[in-house]
Amino acid sequence: METHSFSTEISGTLRKKVIVLDDLLDDYYTQQREIDSNACKKAKVSKRYSSDEEDEKNEKGNETKLTEMADECEKQVYQITAEHEIPMWGQEIFGQQKSFPLVGIMQLQNCKLFQPSRENELDFDELTSEQGNGETILEELLINGWLSHIAFISGSVEASVASWTFYQAMYCSNDELELSACDFWCRMLLSKNEAGGPSIVLEWVPGFHEVKDVLEFYGYLFDKCQIVGPSSSSTSRESAGEGPPINMRSWIKILSACFQIRQFQSLFSASEAQELLAVIICLFLERQLQGLSFILTECLQSILSFFTEDEWDVSCENVAHSVAYSVPKDHNSLRVVECIFGTNSRSKQLRSRMAVHILGSIFNKNVSDEKGILKSLVSVKVKDKNTDFLTIYIYIILSEIWLLSYDDSGEERVAMLNMWAKFLQICSCDISNTDWRPYASKVRSKASYLLQSSAY
Repeated sequence: METHSFSTEISGTLRKKVIVLDDLLDDYYTQQREIDSNACKKAKVSKRYSSDEEDEKNEKGNETKLTEMADECEKQVYQITAEHEIPMWGQEIFGQQKSFPLVGIMQLQNCKLFQPSRENELDFDELTSEQGNGETILEELLINGWLSHIAFISGSVEASVASWTFYQAMYCSNDELELSACDFWCRMLLSKNEAGGPSIVLEWVPGFHEVKDVLEFYGYLFDKCQIVGPSSSSTSRESAGEGPPINMRSWIKILSACFQIRQFQSLFSASEAQELLAVIICLFLERQLQGLSFILTECLQSILSFFTEDEWDVSCENVAHSVAYSVPKDHNSLRVVECIFGTNSRSKQLRSRMAVHILGSIFNKNVSDEKGILKSLVSVKVKDKNTDFLTIYIYIILSEIWLLSYDDSGEERVAMLNMWAKFLQICSCDISNTDWRPYASKVRSKASYLLQSSAY
């Protein structure tokens, strides 16, 4: 029994020791796995941080490269745009305005228009009840239309009233008074009686010198060769006292009316009419007058109708030459030609002659040498690297207007049209579809269209 008990005790002690060793081994392996796991995690985190830093550096590097490329592209595009920028039409044809003259004060006591008569029932004493207020009364009569009514009753307008109303229209800063004076003059000039003659006798009418003097006060640059720049902003020009005044509208309307009374009274000579016609055409280049294009066109047509048949051919050539050698050879040359609207023979002839005079000034050719101008067109090299396609486009438009706007049935017309067709073929066929230079595609398309729409 004792032996057995002792054996059992030894066996139990060994078992406990074995268990304790197993636990120690388990603890050791567990700790070792935790250490390995932590080390692995640290390695992964370290690797991830390192990878993120590298990615961030790469991204920053790519962003820098993209920014540099974008800046370079933008710089190149800006250079191309600046180099080939096509300016708009428009010229400053008005310089510094002069101080407008003061219109003399009217004294109603001296006006024949207000003298009592059987036809005139106006109470003059009532009008002049306030001493020295005659001009104010005349202004009120002008604005409310009574001055025109009195003129039609009396049948005449004396010189003092006529000149006073004219200069009110030209220089007055009061819009209502200016427009009323302009309307008064247009009604007087264009009045007709039953026989078709003027129903109002005007003791004074503006002549060429009065009309031209008004332009000088407005700052008009009669030496148009000095016109060098496009129109600037209206705000800066008005603040500097430059640009056309608001009275320009009245000047144009009264001038137009003056040219419509030649069959009864000629106010201008043919040479004076030529100079004023050139002025009206050049006014189309002033961008601040775009709102007056309609009355400018009416005035232009009035002047065209002013010339007699014997005067017209010479006057047309003189005006075309004057305008052609005074405007820049760019979009402005197209503007002055295309502003001559109308399908009547004189509009078409002036448009055609102006186009050929501009082409002649470009090629330094005499206008009588029309074949020489066409030979210069045919000799244009569209394949040269330095070719200016904007200039060629202007050639096409001007030559089209020259040869097609005015129907000249001369013997050499067919030969000239054939030479023009050859020029169009060069522009249509010798310019590649991949030529992206400014206006190259526009020249090619315009030339192709003209060839297809014509009989060549």
